[in-house]
Amino acid sequence: MILRVTNLEKFRRFRDGVSSFDTEQSVIDTLTGVFVGNNKTIIGSAFHSIIEHSEDIRMLKSDMSGHVEFNEEQIKIAVLHSLNLQPFIPEIRQNKDYETNYGIVTMSGAIDVLQGNQIRDTKVKFSSPLYLDYYDSFQWRIYLSIFGLDRFYYDIFELIGYKDEMMVDVSKCEIKQHEPYECLRYKNLETDIIELLNEFLEWVKFRNIKL
Repeated sequence: MILRVTNLEKFRRFRDGVSSFDTEQSVIDTLTGVFVGNNKTIIGSAFHSIIEHSEDIRMLKSDMSGHVEFNEEQIKIAVLHSLNLQPFIPEIRQNKDYETNYGIVTMSGAIDVLQGNQIRDTKVKFSSPLYLDYYDSFQWRIYLSIFGLDRFYYDIFELIGYKDEMMVDVSKCEIKQHEPYECLRYKNLETDIIELLNEFLEWVKFRNIKL
């Protein structure tokens, strides 16, 4: 069985009651391919594309931005962040097998940025971020496990003033770059991942979900 890191983290958010959006049905939709992104996920992906492709300035406001409307200051913030990260390797996918109570599970994950021996993940938020929301996540734990590394950073950009009616035009908003959130490998990290996997697989069996 191959399981994406994002899917397991979605289950963890449902289990922990993180938000009203992280329902059991939303987990099922994600696993069965029914889930589709929204304007906020499109904006986040577009901002990440600017960071990844900052060397091609001519394309930043068109193809590379995913047709999201950014202003010049917002693009400048993304490009400067990209320059400060250099040198780095973007978008690396890697797998790792885990022995669970239900057999071998292959976890598959793609990191945003590999900067030397540390992983960095770009997050665009639409409200003030809280460190505990990120520390509680299993995303960073599993990425450190898969890639055999010890240090992970969330690079967080808060989009201030966004309203749903803006769709993908964020040019009137302000972007605030927060200090990176650091997450470090700890002694029982691998055990915690296995325990979450076993809980997820038990739920899958109980709900008779075909993966």
